[in-house]
Amino acid sequence: MTQKIDPTNDPKSLSLTRRSSQPVFAVSATLQMSWARVILITLAGVVSHTFGRGTMPLLLPAIAEDLKLNATASGATGSVNMAAYLCGVVTVTYLASRVPPAVLLKCGLWVVLSGLLCLGTAPNTSQLMVGTALAGLGGAGIWLTMPIIATADVPVTKRGIVMGSLTATMAVGSIVVPFATSTLRGVINNDGAWREIWLLETASAAIILAIVYFVLRGNISTPLPLGAGIKAINRLQAWKIAVFFYMAFAFVAASWFQFFGLSLESDHGMSREFTTQLWALMGVGGVVGAVIFGRLSDRFGRPRTMCLVTAIGATTCLLVLVGNTWAAALAAVLYGTTGMAVPPLTAAFVRDQVAEQDFTAVFGAMTIFYGPASVLGPLTGGVLADLTGSYFFTYSLLAIVFAFAAVAAWYLPEAEQSNH
Repeated sequence: MTQKIDPTNDPKSLSLTRRSSQPVFAVSATLQMSWARVILITLAGVVSHTFGRGTMPLLLPAIAEDLKLNATASGATGSVNMAAYLCGVVTVTYLASRVPPAVLLKCGLWVVLSGLLCLGTAPNTSQLMVGTALAGLGGAGIWLTMPIIATADVPVTKRGIVMGSLTATMAVGSIVVPFATSTLRGVINNDGAWREIWLLETASAAIILAIVYFVLRGNISTPLPLGAGIKAINRLQAWKIAVFFYMAFAFVAASWFQFFGLSLESDHGMSREFTTQLWALMGVGGVVGAVIFGRLSDRFGRPRTMCLVTAIGATTCLLVLVGNTWAAALAAVLYGTTGMAVPPLTAAFVRDQVAEQDFTAVFGAMTIFYGPASVLGPLTGGVLADLTGSYFFTYSLLAIVFAFAAVAAWYLPEAEQSNH
């Protein structure tokens, strides 16, 4: 039986909510929704996710070859990134009651920028790990504040499409980066180049930082006191199921990306040029999926849509194991379409249930649970690959975990649609 929730329509429950929870911070609502403002703000997500997180798996085959990394060490680069991201989540959740969201967003951009520069000049594995850690740490400041800033004054019936646009913008970046990588490698005649890619991203991140400063120049949002922390998760209906879903997805997402190129090259002998272009296909899928599934969730509900995308995601793990180029291409497109849609759908699910000023505390608490699973996933996948000599059991495990996530999503409660 589907549980109906409407935290906005019942005056008594609204009054009780106001008495029992003070807001983390208030975001000054714009006079009307501006798509131009939304898109420009979402460029910050390109820095945090496309540059700070998504580029590592793309370049990892070349990095592993250059620095002589085994599968466990390769997986550790993803685990370090996510562990730092978890530390950033705890920090941002604590600072949300003390620092305005726009300031946290800008600070996150600065930290990721420094991480990209560190990666672009890394001579060894130690600096590589420091760079990816900084990228993960700053990413938390961006992702936990960007949704609430972008959805200011956006009604419930449009939040799905707006949240989808956040991922769609990041997916566009995921299309550009592989082509830029291949082009730059061709120009310098080095198929194993990777530092130069991150230096190019460092320059791009600096430009995006300037754009964000311009867009948020008039933001006067101020923090308000609130006791935030992991207990904030109690404000979410069916929070245990929601946490299980998000942790299962975290385990898969951190691993799927991390080993995609490595598995295709080492297990199935596919060329580096081909696997690099698959990331562009994934980005195309991300643009389409984020918008389509965001809109579907506005119409049919977040939980049913979340169930659908994770069920499709489970099939992509099996497609990776087929070993054919068409199967790999299909896996890239489908995973981009579905996997990239889960974070904004989850954020929209949380945003539907809590007041605007409580979003960062509650979603931050969700992400605190997300962190350990995303750290464990790449380590587990890497160890399995080293023990067995291939990534077969790694992606088999990911398919099973994805299936459990789909089942959990089916049992999540719906929220009543409201224009308030």
